[in-house]
Amino acid sequence: MKSFTFIHTADLHLDLPFQGWKGTEGQGGARWQEQRQTLQTIIGLVKERKAAFLLIAGDFLEHETVSRSTAQWVIEQMRQIPGTQVLIAPGNHDPLRPDSFYNTLDWPSHVHIFDAKWEEIQYEEFSLRVYGRGFAEYEEPESCLPTISSPKEGERRILLAHGTYTSHRSESPYFPLCDQDLLPLELDYVALGHIHLPSLHRLNNQRRTWICYPGSPESLRWKETGERTVSVGTFGTEGLQLEQIAVQTRRYEVDSVDVQGCDTEEQVIRRILERVPPGEERNACRRLHLYGRRSADLSLQGEWILHRLKDEGFHYVELADETLPDYDLDQIRERESLAGRFVRKMEERIDGADSEEADLLRQALYKGLDALMVEGNRS
Repeated sequence: MKSFTFIHTADLHLDLPFQGWKGTEGQGGARWQEQRQTLQTIIGLVKERKAAFLLIAGDFLEHETVSRSTAQWVIEQMRQIPGTQVLIAPGNHDPLRPDSFYNTLDWPSHVHIFDAKWEEIQYEEFSLRVYGRGFAEYEEPESCLPTISSPKEGERRILLAHGTYTSHRSESPYFPLCDQDLLPLELDYVALGHIHLPSLHRLNNQRRTWICYPGSPESLRWKETGERTVSVGTFGTEGLQLEQIAVQTRRYEVDSVDVQGCDTEEQVIRRILERVPPGEERNACRRLHLYGRRSADLSLQGEWILHRLKDEGFHYVELADETLPDYDLDQIRERESLAGRFVRKMEERIDGADSEEADLLRQALYKGLDALMVEGNRS
C-alpha cells in the first residue's frame, strides 16, 4: 500500500469579525490580514509535506460576512496545490445554501465540496475511502451516519464532518455524534470541525479509531489562547501516525497581574514587564487583567500605560482594570461615621474568628467599605 499524508483543519471562519476586539480600525485590518496569512501557512505546510489530501471540516468561509473577493482569493490559494485533493465539509457557519460561494463560484477540479447527504469517495491509489457530508442549513439537529460495508484487507477509512462529538448520546443543534454511533463503523480517522479547542480521542474498537478536532488555526476570541494547530496524519507501514503542528500567525494570551502595593503607574508597568518578559511573548495579542488593592490616590491612566507598553515592544494589549482602592483603616476606624463603626465592628469579628473565617471577613470588610465610601462620596 502506498503511504500518504493528509492535513486536517477547520474553523478558520474567514471574514468573521473578531469577537471582543477593542483595537483600532487599522489594527483590525491587520488581524484580518493575519487570518489570511494563516491559510497561506496551511497551504505552505501542504506543499512542504507533499500532502495528498487537505481536509477542511467546516466553518471555513463565514457565510454571513465573507466577501466575494475573499472567496475568490481562497480559490487562488487552492490553485497553488493542484496535486492535493481538497475535501470540504461545510459547517453551520458556512452551510451549502443556494447563495453560498461554494455553489456560486467556480472551484478547481481538485476541490470537492460535500453536500448534505453522505458521500463516499474511493482513492484506489492509496487504498482509501473517504466518507463526508456537510451542513445545508445553519442547524442540523438530526444525526445520521453513512452505511459502511466491512473493510477490505488493508483498506484505510476516513470520515469528514462538522458536528458536536460527545462520548454519550446527547442533543445538539449542530449534528451530534457519539461513541455509540461511531464504534461499529471501524474507521481509522474521524476528521471533525466545530469545537475550537484541539482534542484527540480514541475509540475502543478493533481499529482503535482516532477522533480529532484540530481546533481553530487562528484565534478568533480571547478564550482561544496559546498555539493554534492543524492535525497532520501519515498512513505508512506502521499504520496511522498523528502530529499537531502550530500554524497561527498571532497568538492570543490572557494574563492576570497583581498590582497590590503599587503606588505609582511606573510601578504598575514594572509589574507588567516582570510578568511578560522581553521576547516572543510580547508579539502576541494580549489581554491584561490588573487586580489587587491599589492606593486610593492612584488612578490608572490606561492610554498612557498602553503607550508605554508599546514602547517596550508589546504588539497589542488590552487592559482590564479590576483593581480596588485600598483604604487607611487606622484613619477610618477613628471616625464617628457609619464607615468608622463598620470597620470597628468587622475587626472585632475578625479578631474572634478562625483563620478561614477571618479571610472571608476581611474580604467582606473591603467590599463593605467600597459600598460605603461610594455612597459617602455621592452624599
